[in-house]
Amino acid sequence: MAAPKVDYSKIDDVSEVADRLFKVMMRLEFALKDVGFFASGRRAVAEVDWVRFANDQLGADFWQSIKAAEEVQILIHAPPKRQIVDKNGNLFWQSRDKVGSVQELVAALNGVRNNLFHGGKSGDPDGDRNADLIRAALYLVDQILKEDDVLHTSFSETY
Repeated sequence: MAAPKVDYSKIDDVSEVADRLFKVMMRLEFALKDVGFFASGRRAVAEVDWVRFANDQLGADFWQSIKAAEEVQILIHAPPKRQIVDKNGNLFWQSRDKVGSVQELVAALNGVRNNLFHGGKSGDPDGDRNADLIRAALYLVDQILKEDDVLHTSFSETY
């Protein structure tokens, strides 16, 4: 008996803007590691050090300039929820507090990316916010790249 054909049609449910965010974040993570923002702890895993990047590279000045931008208000006032597992092993959505720093804003950016990439938006009660969150995330990445010439150069490979 032949194995049933796999139905891949659900992958087409991802919007073009979400597809763009996947690609932008993929490139941003490459560029951040390329310019030295990778974790250097005991683990030998090449991961972006988002906290160091947010605090040491972007910093308070970036936060002061970006927090008033209309385009990121959803990330600040209603950041993406976090899908967690309760003590009984059930998945549920946990709201996050209002963003109050550049580090928290970068965490919200990663929350948008993680919820999409890891499939966490399945069954999300706030699914109607996804397009707004994605647009805000893309705007934020654009502002980050405009802020940092070295990162922008690596991102676009215009060495």
